Amino acid sequence: MYERILVAIDATPAEENRSALARTEQIGRLTGATVYVLHFARAHIVPGDIIAGSHFGVLSAEDDVEAADRQAVQRLVDSLAAAGIDAHGEMLSATEHDMADVILQRARERNVDLIVLGHQHHRGAGNLFQSSVAERVIRQHPPCSILLARPPGLPAGLATPGEPS
Repeated sequence: MYERILVAIDATPAEENRSALARTEQIGRLTGATVYVLHFARAHIVPGDIIAGSHFGVLSAEDDVEAADRQAVQRLVDSLAAAGIDAHGEMLSATEHDMADVILQRARERNVDLIVLGHQHHRGAGNLFQSSVAERVIRQHPPCSILLARPPGLPAGLATPGEPS
């Protein structure tokens, strides 16, 4: 059924990813699929990153977002591997505008059968007047299945606030 699964996640807020990761793990264990965990690091610096910090551009280990993200992705891959799933992690840099294209490019390169997107890819900050990452992925009609995991704590059949049911 599914031999290769690509799951695009936001590595930092683990609660936000729980639904997508739980479903990916369930499907991976049921089918024996290889799972590719894809995380996007920030691809640009906003003014607050430069002028708002008290460290004057000097980062400590605690402030190193890339290192923290890398560790979070590693924990996710390790968790999937502990569940008996062949898992691989990758961090990429892309703007929110390019994420859908990068997800689809990686899906083609890995010849995946299923793309799993967490709910944070459905609506995000700044998406009031533009399509979400998930909508842009779906509109390109990839030759594989797409699973959009619902937010944690939301009962089945209910829409997120502002979304049609």
